[in-house]
Amino acid sequence: MKGLACPAGHRFDAAKQGYVNLLVGRGSSVTPDSPAMIMARERVQSAGVFSALTDALDQLAELWAPMRHTGGVEIMLDCGAGTGHHLQSLLDARPQARAVALDLSPAGLKRAARHPRTLALAWDLWRPLPVADGTVELLLDIFAPRNVDEYFRVLLPGAPAIVVTPRPAHLRELSGLGLLGMQPNKLADLRTQMHRRFLEPVEHRVVTAQVPVSGDSARDLVMMGPAGHHREADEVTARITEEGVDRVTVDLDVTVWRRPAGGRGSAHECDRGDGNP
Repeated sequence: MKGLACPAGHRFDAAKQGYVNLLVGRGSSVTPDSPAMIMARERVQSAGVFSALTDALDQLAELWAPMRHTGGVEIMLDCGAGTGHHLQSLLDARPQARAVALDLSPAGLKRAARHPRTLALAWDLWRPLPVADGTVELLLDIFAPRNVDEYFRVLLPGAPAIVVTPRPAHLRELSGLGLLGMQPNKLADLRTQMHRRFLEPVEHRVVTAQVPVSGDSARDLVMMGPAGHHREADEVTARITEEGVDRVTVDLDVTVWRRPAGGRGSAHECDRGDGNP
């Protein structure tokens, strides 16, 4: 792909890594994840720390957005895609699907763009999404900002939005070793926020696992999230070694909503999210 053009005549050239920056000349007030943070996330994902989440997403996608066998193209949207790790698993299971991956981080997007059926776009989720009305058949939001009105707009009626948020025990072994604190009552706040447009969720699952980790993986778990903007890797490594961390708790809420056919509310709202695993 060489680039994209809009009806107004604006053209956006693709970077050599395959993603397209739609924020040229606009910028964003949000700081994107750095290359070091993205590399840490990629190592954690490759080590299988979040494999239980990937499995749950695969199951829920098949349950609530079953693959079509009519030859049509299914469009998936990953908001805050990062490296596209979980999205790629869904694409591999759905050969007729195409995906749009949105993120601020060029380092993450160049990895997401490696999948031949992913269009990776640099975009700020606080802005109206660069996706046409009623075109998305499956939406993912994994620890990312939640632009509820825009999710409602781009989803087809009946199409699911799958949202992943951390539970209180998530990565608790690292809470005193540099990991930033989590907002309390996360799930309750999410349900209130989504209810304006999506009413009640159609499914909720708790994904929990005790995962053995190396010292390097434990450090990467701290440095791949928002703490990566504030902490020094050597300091985090030293504290992990001192505490002898060799396993972590994965504890997540995975909640599914379906877009109602009618309108629901009008006020714009976007939650900042938690940082993408």
